[in-house]
Amino acid sequence: MTNTTVFSAIGAFILGALVALGADHFVFKPKDQRDAMETIGGFQGWRLTCPPRTTKGGNCVMQQALARKGTGQVLAELNIAKNKDNADVMTVIAPLGVFILPGVKVSAGNSGEKAVAYKTCVQMGCVASFPIDSKLATAMTQASGLQVTVVADGKPVPLNFPLAGYSEALAARAADAAARK
Repeated sequence: MTNTTVFSAIGAFILGALVALGADHFVFKPKDQRDAMETIGGFQGWRLTCPPRTTKGGNCVMQQALARKGTGQVLAELNIAKNKDNADVMTVIAPLGVFILPGVKVSAGNSGEKAVAYKTCVQMGCVASFPIDSKLATAMTQASGLQVTVVADGKPVPLNFPLAGYSEALAARAADAAARK
């Protein structure tokens, strides 16, 4: 009779463990997959790349590239990311061959032109980076395009980046940031 009691107790313990494991798997929500993997989302012309949510200090990067028609070769690129002070910083990557001294000029809607010097040139292009002020940030949510002007062959060359999908990418980035907290 004691063997039966021992086997019953062991059986009840195993059954309870199986029920607990099953409840954990079927009843409780699994963790969000975005917690452990990089995510990439598309918002018309904008791409939002976010590191795994478990990455400490991780921030999403908004990107848009201008490509040459027919070949798909990237001519210029915009990247927008938060800096350590949680302010948005825009990085413009202009094509090689631009005149360095004038830098780039950036404007959207009625934000006025912002002149920015190049920081460096690398294999993928010449890089200019600057914090986005409130006037430009507001204009980017209201305007249809952002104009980046570079100088090549002694002439200003406008590069027009459409802002369609920009506000949606901003909202998705804010949702990701809220989920990290």
